[in-house]
Amino acid sequence: MTMQVVQTDIPAAQASAVAETLALCELAPTETEAGLLLIGSADPAQALAQIAAFAAQRPAPARAGADTIASGQVIWLMPEGTAARLKGALQEAARSHAPQLRVNAIHLGTLRPRPAPWQSAWGAAQPHPGSKPLPEALAEAIKFLLQVPSVTGQVVNVNPLV
Repeated sequence: MTMQVVQTDIPAAQASAVAETLALCELAPTETEAGLLLIGSADPAQALAQIAAFAAQRPAPARAGADTIASGQVIWLMPEGTAARLKGALQEAARSHAPQLRVNAIHLGTLRPRPAPWQSAWGAAQPHPGSKPLPEALAEAIKFLLQVPSVTGQVVNVNPLV
């Protein structure tokens, strides 16, 4: 089943990687009526305003026994080097919109270069999962955040390959 996602302020340099990521996650971009908001802004005031507007469109959280189920999710794609500066705004949004929304972030860390040819000889002796290209790394982080219902106000760090 395809989930709908509203994207806002995705930087042009990341637009194609994000489009590929959404396809890998089976997320369909839309302009309205989505259960997921994907924000790419580096401006905390702008991101908080977008989260508040998204929350205003979402229904109240549902109840399942003793559990409260959020009616929507926000994933904030934080540019490299901004996680420490933006984490306070993320946690403020998570607190103020809980339990209606789950608000998390993915920090796009430093892009790692591919291993040099001489380093590949170490591959068999030193098994390491290594980094993945940006679309696959983002897809894994988004799938994790979508599947774990108890996570909110957290930053997932992603360091993809170039």
